[in-house]
Amino acid sequence: MTLWGITFNHSKIYFWALVLAAVSLPLSKFTLSISYIILITNWGLEGDYKNKFEQLKNNKSFWAFLILFLVHIFWLFNTTNFDYAFHDLKNKILIVFFPFLIFSSKPLSKIAIRNILLWFSAAIIASSIISTSIFTGIIDYPITSFRGISVFISHIRFGLLINIAIFSLGYIIFSKEYSIPNKIKIGLVFPLLWLIAFLFILKSLTAIFILFITLIVVLGFISFKIKYVVSRLFLQLSLITLFLVAASFLTHSVSKFYSVEKIEPESLGIFTSSGNPYSHNINDKQIENGNYVWIYYCNDELEREWNKRSKINFSDKDKLGQDLSYTAVRYLTSKGFRKDSMGVSKLSDSDIKNIENGIANYIYTNKFSLYPRIYQILWEIDVYKKGQNPAGNSLTQRIVYIETAIKIIKSNFWIGVGTGDVKDEFSNQYKKDSSQLPTNRQLRAHNQYITFLLTFGIFGFLVVFIALIYPYFQSKGYRNFLLTTFFLIAMLSMLNEDTLETQTGISFFSYFYALFLLNNEKIKHKQTDDNGKE
Repeated sequence: MTLWGITFNHSKIYFWALVLAAVSLPLSKFTLSISYIILITNWGLEGDYKNKFEQLKNNKSFWAFLILFLVHIFWLFNTTNFDYAFHDLKNKILIVFFPFLIFSSKPLSKIAIRNILLWFSAAIIASSIISTSIFTGIIDYPITSFRGISVFISHIRFGLLINIAIFSLGYIIFSKEYSIPNKIKIGLVFPLLWLIAFLFILKSLTAIFILFITLIVVLGFISFKIKYVVSRLFLQLSLITLFLVAASFLTHSVSKFYSVEKIEPESLGIFTSSGNPYSHNINDKQIENGNYVWIYYCNDELEREWNKRSKINFSDKDKLGQDLSYTAVRYLTSKGFRKDSMGVSKLSDSDIKNIENGIANYIYTNKFSLYPRIYQILWEIDVYKKGQNPAGNSLTQRIVYIETAIKIIKSNFWIGVGTGDVKDEFSNQYKKDSSQLPTNRQLRAHNQYITFLLTFGIFGFLVVFIALIYPYFQSKGYRNFLLTTFFLIAMLSMLNEDTLETQTGISFFSYFYALFLLNNEKIKHKQTDDNGKE
């Protein structure tokens, strides 16, 4: 097309706009929005609308995406908060956006899809390097937890994108579909291994769990297609070994957490070395590294000695906004020290700094181990079971979110609360329950399936769920590696996250679902051309 003397190559603009969208997912919401504008403008200027709409009309997957969006519009019928509803619809239009463009445009070549995946993987690697630089202190960027190293998007969504990059690189390296020189394939092995390692640095248990499950399911399925018995058995035994190692690690972690010191109440010391009385609350079973927190506690000595060592007063907050006194007690307990002047004197200067920074257990300072993250999850569950306020603990807060959502569902089982009333219903339910959570932590379900059931009721939920899975099964996606890995990653992510409630999450879902569906169709057509039939 020529406009104002300028000739536009719409195919190239389309390709590079898709590349921009892919690299923006882990790096920039702003450039992601720019890619939307470029894509839709290029689509409009290209013309050929009759052929484009004919392609959409005949594409069954597109209709599933459209139904998914239309359900949100239809469920305005029982909505009262239209401001929130229209805000939600503004995001939800992205469910249709990428399928609309990709399915109506001239099909991308196999090489173009490969190059998009390589550009996307490069962006993921760049983002991971930035995160690692923050993690190691090379980049001076203030963070309050391991989640903070993901500076561009949520660490959970970043983990999902890393999984897509891992399986995409793995497919490009080991598949015969792409003609790539062996030297380049060998070179791609290193970023593949790096991304797997980085997932553990990021400590996103959701992403690690999804990687593990997807790897076992996909490779397990592939193993049964291997003709050579030795190779098939080797892969299957490797997967079994991987599963057993992971199960052993988790079992050992739980066992280690609950290896608690045995105490005899009558044998507990009465006085500190300075002659002050100890407080022993043997009824409070809170533990740190197997040591009981509320025995051998002398507040007066603890406060006096702490104030000699630190510029932050014992009665003030630490740098995470927690009571420093509580952080100090937990930290001392984690090291097996008594909570008195002698215990504080044993703390190193780095220990004092850790407590000031809000680190409540010395094992959390081990940045390169996954066990501290497992320990944190076990600790959250343990204190929640013992009646402690779940606020500030990610896992136990999610338990409260789901419990709250279930109460709302019970009152709105058949038709839900409507597209715009989800936030209001949660707010009302938290008030009814006199929730312990502060207002800023009273969030939604963090489970997309539960959110859909709550929003649309059982009837709408069934329509939405079928629309979600229909494109995969209708296209026989289980025959395609990339589509299957994406499908598993996306569907598993919805168990622990409201994946389709944010711009980045919806874009991730609709972009890669449409792209891999297109790739699957090209492979099916190639098989048809080669064999004369599917």
